[in-house]
Amino acid sequence: ELYCSLPNPRDVHFESTNMKNVLHWLAPEGTGDGVLYNVKYSVYGVGKWIRKPECRNINRTWCDLSSETADHEEQYYASVKAFLNGKCSNWIETTRFNPLTDTKIGPPMVNVSSTEKSISITLTVPEKWRRSPDGESVSLLQVYPGLQYNVSVLKKKTKKRWFFSISNSTLVVPWLEPGTAYCVSAQIHVTTPLLHSGFSKEHCISTLKGMCKLANYKVRKNGE
Repeated sequence: ELYCSLPNPRDVHFESTNMKNVLHWLAPEGTGDGVLYNVKYSVYGVGKWIRKPECRNINRTWCDLSSETADHEEQYYASVKAFLNGKCSNWIETTRFNPLTDTKIGPPMVNVSSTEKSISITLTVPEKWRRSPDGESVSLLQVYPGLQYNVSVLKKKTKKRWFFSISNSTLVVPWLEPGTAYCVSAQIHVTTPLLHSGFSKEHCISTLKGMCKLANYKVRKNGE
């Protein structure tokens, strides 16, 4: 049996974005190259540990457990063990991972169009991670039905900024100046559980220029 005197893997934790759930850790203190790792996981309340075959004797310090932790109504633990030169570490466990509250939500996709005096903003929520491109697409709106948006609109030339909080995915901002650039960014805000994304990158658009009013001249007849 291996003599388990190797220092333990450090900082074993999940990193999760849009419910793509990846286990990360740091190599044991004082070890160089050549350390190998095994990973196992369990569903909270079930108590049975399951090995992850694709993360057996790996030399990288991460393991994608998205598929194993795809049910966001469950909670999970994961554990890592290190091996080097006939020695091993202890199994080091994460704290309990709850995909619903521990994931980071990405910002919404922003589409902007304009008229002479208004801009129309359409927001799209990111999709939840899925096993394959052919898999069923699930919007995070289905996971977090109370989701809202904070929208920032910046008038470029004066640096004046307006903020709007909306619960539907479209917003029309009226009474704007024609032929003027405005920049829009948005974030997602969830109240239960309390989560928010970062702001999207700014999307800039100009309102259409006003129509020039042509003066009406009466054409005088010859000789008049």
